[in-house]
Amino acid sequence: MDYTVDDVREELKNMRARVHHGELFDSLGTEVGRLIDQFDYDAPTVVEQLDPITATAIHEKVSDWQNALIAGQPVVVTDQELLDVMSGLRQTDPELRDKGVFFFISDALQANVFTDAQIVMMTRYLLQDSVLFSHIDEADNDGIFFRSFAVFILSMLNYANRNSEVELFSDDLHEMLIDNLATYIALEHDTRGFVEGKGWAHAFLHIANLLDELTHDDAVTRADKVFLLTVLIERIKRLETPLVMGENRRIDSYIVTLVNLNPLYEQYFLKQLKQWRQEMTRRMQPEVEADWHRMYNQQRLLQGLLLREKLPKEIYDYLNEARNFLA
Repeated sequence: MDYTVDDVREELKNMRARVHHGELFDSLGTEVGRLIDQFDYDAPTVVEQLDPITATAIHEKVSDWQNALIAGQPVVVTDQELLDVMSGLRQTDPELRDKGVFFFISDALQANVFTDAQIVMMTRYLLQDSVLFSHIDEADNDGIFFRSFAVFILSMLNYANRNSEVELFSDDLHEMLIDNLATYIALEHDTRGFVEGKGWAHAFLHIANLLDELTHDDAVTRADKVFLLTVLIERIKRLETPLVMGENRRIDSYIVTLVNLNPLYEQYFLKQLKQWRQEMTRRMQPEVEADWHRMYNQQRLLQGLLLREKLPKEIYDYLNEARNFLA
């Protein structure tokens, strides 16, 4: 069967429901991994960019707003202006995407520029398939920038919602966030950090940022926190290119935060580690580059956990005892 993004999302939604109902727990990782293994990626296609006139107009507008924020002047952004600006996240030009649009949204959130309704509107915009899954079913391509920066900003928007005096996110928006994030993590395979001439992609660092934010969110159930951790671990096991630009450190930080929240997470992650070790010992010696990257990605992540001061003792002891397996 040729799986589509929608197929993967529906399968994951079904697994998530079974976790919530207590019907799926110990074999969750196996089922998630099997699903990931069945997805095939197409050849990359051209990622559409904004026309030069539109891109220049967006850059000038965010520059004006940034200057106003620096000067302490009030900034008012209409809904349409905000939607236009966020479309700039697709750009491969880091001056517009990163230093322009992203910096402005980050600063504007801190300055409370956006209305509650705009916070919700931005969240729904970034969770759209055309944004969060932009070209995700293809080999490495420029769609990574739209996807990755969507995830980064979603972490900020969730923080804004979590610290709001009133709950901004409806139940259906919470559900969409968990379901689409799980699907995104399962399908993301682009491990590039810095891309020459195009700036930072850093998808897996941004994934860890959002997962860490959700860890602190009481609106996210324990079942969903376990579910998202599992999807991430199963995805990492299968990455065929290296994570070497700070992603492992950020992922380790998220994991340590989670396992210290409640003994449930600690014991579940310990089970994951034991299953992981069994899988690695059964695996044949790598003979191709992709398999070597898979092995070293896993080793770097697990070795990094050993260096974390707040790693629970039982997990530390297990990893320390398994040093030969990590070497």
